[in-house]
Formats: sequence, structure tokens, C-alpha cells
Amino acid sequence: MTAHYDHLGLQAGKLHPGANDNASGVAALLYLSNALAVSSSYRFMFVATDAEENGLHGSEHFAKTMHQLPIVLNINLDMLAVKKSHKRLYALTSRALKSQLSPLFTQINGDKIKLKPVYSSRKMSRLTNTKQIDWHRASDHYSFAKQKIPYVYFSMGADNFHHSTKDTLENINTPLYQEAVLLIEAFINQLLTSPVVLSPPLKAAT
Repeated sequence: MTAHYDHLGLQAGKLHPGANDNASGVAALLYLSNALAVSSSYRFMFVATDAEENGLHGSEHFAKTMHQLPIVLNINLDMLAVKKSHKRLYALTSRALKSQLSPLFTQINGDKIKLKPVYSSRKMSRLTNTKQIDWHRASDHYSFAKQKIPYVYFSMGADNFHHSTKDTLENINTPLYQEAVLLIEAFINQLLTSPVVLSPPLKAAT
């Protein structure tokens, strides 16, 4: 499970706090590291990555170093502060996992937020009105994809305050954010208790 902890910092003398991008993901990572049940056939590894903003370097190093381990799934958390006007949390994964994960996604919905599974970057761009973004490559999950490790990328999608000085706590709707994190927890617990069996990739990329 990954979430990048770096952001832009000082740019042109102005602080870019990165509350949504990606303190929201890191806080969720820390919560989930304490909340998830330990009695499972799977083991968890919680990784806070660096240097995501300038090229996914932290996750790429980690994925290359650890690809020999039986990693069956990367769950990447990046920008989880759901918009008050939209109230969707997206779960982007590949079409190869659709038959396995689709039944789990349909069982999970919050009171105020809809969990929306997406299986193509084109559809994600259409839903979020971001035609210029390749969502399969938009965050640390791409480093795992290059090593043939499947992923689920949880995100709110586009953010009006992305990479600006206004990406602050004041612009995060805390109740919606908390519900988004609980939806992710519910998905993982469903995954752990379902008959779905995830297997390590047969051959990792070099």
C-alpha cells in the first residue's frame, strides 16, 4: 500500500502545502496500517514514497527492488479529498482485474460518497474532464504496473487546487474525506474475506 509524502514545497517563494496532494493519502495510509485486520492469508506492506512529483522515483526504486517478493497487489492512495459537489471516489485498475474485483466494488458504497470503479484511463479522463492526463501513469501505481504488479489506484481525480498554494486543510471537506478512507478500508476487508485469490505475477519486468 503506497502514498507519496512529497510535494512541491516552496515554489517562487510561496509554500505549496499539499493537503490533498498528498497528505490525504499519507494520513489514510497511517490509519489503515492500524485499522486493518491482521488475521489474513495476505501480509501488508505500508510504504510512504518520496520523489513522486518529479518522476515517481521513490516508488520506481522500491518496485524494482522488491519485485522478487510475492507482491500480488499495489493499493495506491493519492488525492483522496472528495469534492463536495461531486462526491465520488474513483478506484482505477486494469481491465485484467475487472472480473475479480468488480463483484467486490458493487458491495461497497458510503452514505454520502459513491465508490466508482474505472477500468480505463480514457473513461477516467471522461469522468473527471481531464483529457490531458494518462491516469494509468498518473501516480506511484505506474511503477508497480511496469513490474507487472497489479494495482488499484484510489483518488478523487482532478482537484481545482492541485499544485497551488490553496491546497490546504481548509479546502478539504473532512467528513467526506473520512468516509472515503472508510470506503477504502471496506474494500480491503472485502478483498481479504472474499474467495478472490490474487496471485503474484509470473514474471516481473526487468
